[in-house]
Amino acid sequence: MIKNLLHSLSVPSQISALAVSLCVAFLGLSSVSSIAHAKDHEKSHEATQIKEKLLLDTDITNKWYKVPTKHTVTLETHYGDVVIALNPALAPHHVKRFRKLIKTDFYQQEYFYRVVDGFVAQGGSNESHKPSPETSNLQAEFIAPLSASAVVIEENDMFAPATGFLNGFPVGMDKARNEMWALHCPGTVAFARNSEKDTASTEFYIVIGQAPRHLDRNMSVIGRVLDGMDVLQQLPRGPIENSGVIEVPSDKSQIKNSALGNKDTSGKQYYIQLPSHPEYQKRMKTGQTLDNSFFHDKIYSPRPIDVCYYQTKTSSIPWN
Repeated sequence: MIKNLLHSLSVPSQISALAVSLCVAFLGLSSVSSIAHAKDHEKSHEATQIKEKLLLDTDITNKWYKVPTKHTVTLETHYGDVVIALNPALAPHHVKRFRKLIKTDFYQQEYFYRVVDGFVAQGGSNESHKPSPETSNLQAEFIAPLSASAVVIEENDMFAPATGFLNGFPVGMDKARNEMWALHCPGTVAFARNSEKDTASTEFYIVIGQAPRHLDRNMSVIGRVLDGMDVLQQLPRGPIENSGVIEVPSDKSQIKNSALGNKDTSGKQYYIQLPSHPEYQKRMKTGQTLDNSFFHDKIYSPRPIDVCYYQTKTSSIPWN
């Protein structure tokens, strides 16, 4: 529940004669400034009311998913910060590992050492760390039980019986098998591994190009980027002939720092748009029907919706 920040001002019921005389004496001098102050206060009050109306909208919970601060992490790079929302429902043990590694500064001064244009940016120690129980291999978490909160957007997707969103995170769904799994849309964050499925331990990657959906149901996905995709796009690329691996990363590839939550001390909150939001519904309808003056050939509409292209948006301020 959001607390009301407006407080009424209490006024004493009795005022001394001296106070009254002083008020009368200075009334003429202070009237102009009082009027100006009143107008400023009125504007401030109006702005506060508008902001509170936005945040206290009774339908806000049906339009935005408020990301718990404990489920966010921040990576500081040469080009700026990358803020990530974690989703324990997708891969709980991998999320727990990622949080623990960040808490112990494992990624501090490490690098995005493999960056493939149009594909992924991979970060971590590049297996140069000393093995320990805290960095041991994890069992794969490719799929999860289907959540009642998952919303179907498209049936018969090219790679799944159905696709949609779980609290704004893109997922594939199979109702017959009671399964869901995260999709490899742009901004998806997942653990890297070797060919054997239970070999993810510390390395992670972020999708920075088109959606590599062939990886769906084969990788342990932990979340999605909330802010900083533009930062990731500036990272130095590795040579294609070396699978994008940068042999000697520079400071421009470095993860300078990592932290749980976000660095903003003002209480900044992040939200992920839900597919029930009117703006998303409008975008989706346009994508299906091409009901826009820009489109002239609509012979094959209605068209299927690619949820990786029509992703839900992220914001630090929810809007209607």
